[in-house]
Amino acid sequence: MVNGERCIALQIAGIPFNHSYRKFRYRQVISVLQSSNPSLSFPHLFKDQHQLKGFYRLINNKNITHSTFITGYQAGLIEYSKEQTNQAPWILIQDTMLTDFSSRNLDLGYTQALHTNGFLLHHGLLLDDSGTPLGLLHQQVIHRERNEFGKAKLFRQKKITEKESNKWLEGVNTGISFSKSTGRDLIHIMDREADIVEVINQCQQNKQYFIIRARHDRSRLSHKQRWKEEEVEKFRMFHAMRSARNNAVIKRNLRNTKGHVYEADCDIHYQHFRFRGIEQDVSCVWVKEKNVAEGQAAEWFLLTNLPIHTIKEAEVIAETYAKRWTVEDYHKCYKTGCNIEKRQFDSRKTITTSIGLLALTAVQLLRSRYFAKQHEEDSFEEIMPDNDEQKLAIKLARKYLKPIDHQLCKPETTLWWLLLLGRMGGHQGMKQKGLPGWQTIWKGYAHFQSLLEGYKHGINST
Repeated sequence: MVNGERCIALQIAGIPFNHSYRKFRYRQVISVLQSSNPSLSFPHLFKDQHQLKGFYRLINNKNITHSTFITGYQAGLIEYSKEQTNQAPWILIQDTMLTDFSSRNLDLGYTQALHTNGFLLHHGLLLDDSGTPLGLLHQQVIHRERNEFGKAKLFRQKKITEKESNKWLEGVNTGISFSKSTGRDLIHIMDREADIVEVINQCQQNKQYFIIRARHDRSRLSHKQRWKEEEVEKFRMFHAMRSARNNAVIKRNLRNTKGHVYEADCDIHYQHFRFRGIEQDVSCVWVKEKNVAEGQAAEWFLLTNLPIHTIKEAEVIAETYAKRWTVEDYHKCYKTGCNIEKRQFDSRKTITTSIGLLALTAVQLLRSRYFAKQHEEDSFEEIMPDNDEQKLAIKLARKYLKPIDHQLCKPETTLWWLLLLGRMGGHQGMKQKGLPGWQTIWKGYAHFQSLLEGYKHGINST
């Protein structure tokens, strides 16, 4: 869906295949993925028997692993950063995704309950200063072995490097390496699971900015002071933030549990703290939805080391943290757009290698939607270079797009193309429902690809 733009091209070029034939085979594979519906099965994607055989040879090659692709993406993103004249900080969002391979006989470990079958993918998604997805700077595959199920208590007294939560430190370390190679600052965005002393200290020690949603109600008192105070709750962060009187009221776009955006009035306040265990001062930005029943209101406590001196700067912190939802969209691209849980392989190595290969395709899918939103008046030829696809899209627009769609977008623009896919996938229209979601887009795109196959066959027959 997206042509070979510079950011993507550098990531492709960075993959260390160390062999001309492997590189040639990969470029054939990525060309098919870019010009087809990547949610289809590999036998359906590679209709030529020799291409399909070459693809399986590439995936099964002992010299090509999951890390081969991730290392290449990192190298490409470093080169892309060096080419940019704008040195504004970029954003690195960390989050973990669960995979479900319950229908498979291959044992991949458990994810939550013992009967589940799958593994965890911990992502570090890189965005530029405008919030546009650039690529996957970090990805870690985590297998939870079944013989370790129910033994979480045994790990509590161990160092963080021996725990699963070390994944957050690994992501931070990748960001540190990126900053050293490029000279560019990063803002690490993480959810409540990353509210760990070691993670915060690692960021502070290496001059990395962070915004972490707080999970722990930290105290400002030392261990000695705790025994001298009768009302220790007054010195805890959540109490201090909620009882603040000089907070402001702002309007913010929030998301409900289904990801739908709505506007709400919110209280916002910030304070600076020194907590035990954390080596330097941190700030907390508190955002809470107003006029909603207690327990149902959206509420964030955001820890950060970014400078905050005004309510306006506190708003910027909340706005920056809100970009964390981008990684949730990335998960949908991976699961729905690339159908990673439906891939049929017979070993952990080949499954994780294919997931590493498809990581860039998921980024391209994510970028296509953000490109359509941010550059909605650009020609749709930017994201659809194939002439046959362009001609078919123009024909189908006459059937699927409604008069209201033509009022909301100019013909043959990126937004026009996105609304067309939405209508083909069953979307009710942008005015009523907003932009189409990922599942709707992929229904529409899969239908478009089916029609395109018949369309091209008709042209060749003629």
